[in-house]
Amino acid sequence: MKNYYLSMLVLALFSLNQAFAQFCPPTGFATPSELFFIYDAGTSLCVDRPTTVTVEGSTFTQTSCSDELSVYDLTSGSPLSDPNNIAVDFGFSICEYSGGTLSTEQFEMIFKNMLKVYPNPITQGNDLNIKLGINTSVKVSVYSVTGKQMLTTDNTNLNSLTVDISSLENGIYIAQIITDLATITRKVIVMK
Repeated sequence: MKNYYLSMLVLALFSLNQAFAQFCPPTGFATPSELFFIYDAGTSLCVDRPTTVTVEGSTFTQTSCSDELSVYDLTSGSPLSDPNNIAVDFGFSICEYSGGTLSTEQFEMIFKNMLKVYPNPITQGNDLNIKLGINTSVKVSVYSVTGKQMLTTDNTNLNSLTVDISSLENGIYIAQIITDLATITRKVIVMK
């Protein structure tokens, strides 16, 4: 009978340990100064992910988190020497990522999460800022809700740009952002 209770206690402790165990994100990749980790939807909450991780003695701090993606930027140390082969210390375990490729859906999800359009709504000033997150060619067209093109701008090899919206009246507009990687639209509200 003692063996039965001992076995049940060991099984209960093992099950409890597994319930609280953290795991490596299934997909991870890096640039010399950024880390990207893709999670299966609904498997990890942002509050459960570490705010900092280390690779090769360099520290990366989380800058963006969503259900399926965490992005970390280099905050101290040297850029990664080989971003194709990394061992990431998450604090609870070391996870290794090597080469790998992203599906089109994963890549587009990452790019859409990195893209920031601000301020929105625009309540003062004449600038609409667009942060792309990576260097790329970009064409921004702003349309009225009736579909009339109000302004357009083209640029190459930028990771952010500012669009002068001084010619726009108060209202709702659609900004179409076309890059080498994807086409994304965002609603923009002007309330000056």
